[in-house]
Amino acid sequence: MGSYCAIQFDDMEIVTAKSYVPDDFAALFQEGDRDQARRLSDESDEEACASFRYKASRETILRRLALLGATREAAIESFETWLKDLRETWGSYAEDGWGQGVSAAAQALSLAEWSRRVPEVLATRYLHDATEREPVDEIDRHMRELQDDWLSFDAYGSLFSLRAMLDACVDVQWVTLDMTDVVEAGYYETESPLEAEARRSVFASYNPLTPTLILAEGSTDIMVLRSTLPVLHPELVDYFSFFNHAELSVDGGAAYLVKFLKAFAAANITNRMIAIFDNDAAGIQAFRQASALALPPNIIVTRLPDCSTAKRYPTVGPQGRHEMDVNGLAAGIELYLGLEALAVDGALRPVRWTGYVAGADTYQGEVEGKAEVMKAFVAALAKAVDRDDARTKFADLVGVWDHLIDLVESAAEASSLRAWTRLQREF
Repeated sequence: MGSYCAIQFDDMEIVTAKSYVPDDFAALFQEGDRDQARRLSDESDEEACASFRYKASRETILRRLALLGATREAAIESFETWLKDLRETWGSYAEDGWGQGVSAAAQALSLAEWSRRVPEVLATRYLHDATEREPVDEIDRHMRELQDDWLSFDAYGSLFSLRAMLDACVDVQWVTLDMTDVVEAGYYETESPLEAEARRSVFASYNPLTPTLILAEGSTDIMVLRSTLPVLHPELVDYFSFFNHAELSVDGGAAYLVKFLKAFAAANITNRMIAIFDNDAAGIQAFRQASALALPPNIIVTRLPDCSTAKRYPTVGPQGRHEMDVNGLAAGIELYLGLEALAVDGALRPVRWTGYVAGADTYQGEVEGKAEVMKAFVAALAKAVDRDDARTKFADLVGVWDHLIDLVESAAEASSLRAWTRLQREF
């Protein structure tokens, strides 16, 4: 009969694959989920201890699906397109004198009705006695039918269908990838880190295992983002990678980041990447230049979002000391690192105006003692008790990550819908 891996919602088997783990399945999990599955298993149960599983919460999987382009909106669009085609197909059959019952069922079906039925269908679809009982109606029959499948509407195991099912199953707590059978059958090594190895080996034009590459103006920005992702979003660490300025002594700065984007676009690099400029005068000028480039859709350009700390911040210049909103003028990454990092002797380190940026028609500034600010930030991050504590201490960085994740989700959604539309045209 073969060996299978399976995606499960709690204890319900949703979709399976024979002899291997599809990339779409693997893309929903990261290596830390395997450790979580071990922690959640019953240590007194030998079968549970011997299993090979990855496990993550419903909320985590929904967030990862969105990063892969399977947002709620994209799943809805996919469903509505499928339903429209279903109604037209069976409507034409009914006009020819057959299939009237199925046509009527297709006309009665809606996303709300489909979602209402999904939990019960998933819970009973594969039970032995399920095939022996009569379906409730035509919709029920076709949602349980394995060939003419109204449950996996987009395709069996597709991310859009999985997203819609998980949205419908509001009581589900955990999503699991169970690889026990395929590991025991010898298709995978017992201690092989599936997710890490799969992600490192991917170079295709599109693959859900490819992380989004984050580029910034310099190594300091990258260090801050790299160090805070595991603290603020540990469930997403495998979904982002970071440009490494230090490895080959790569130049930094807003102007160089624009040059990098031109080079990546000219090289037809297909990985999704997001370039983030500082929220200061030089960064705004470079951001406008980058935004004007004819970049491919896999390259996202943005700047640091406005920072609440910067809205009333002490400044020093030729006109003396003043408090003002320095967003767009002097909000480099340092101003996002929390009050504990920015304060010295009970007062905020001031922004000092440094020069006029002609392209932005304004003055550029930066916080005094940037090196000391970074040292204080590293110490404060190390002292964060847990995720909630870190989110409180570094609220402006939470805003940065929310901004980046939202942009990636939107770009991934658009990319997935474009690919899905092309496939629909082909078939």
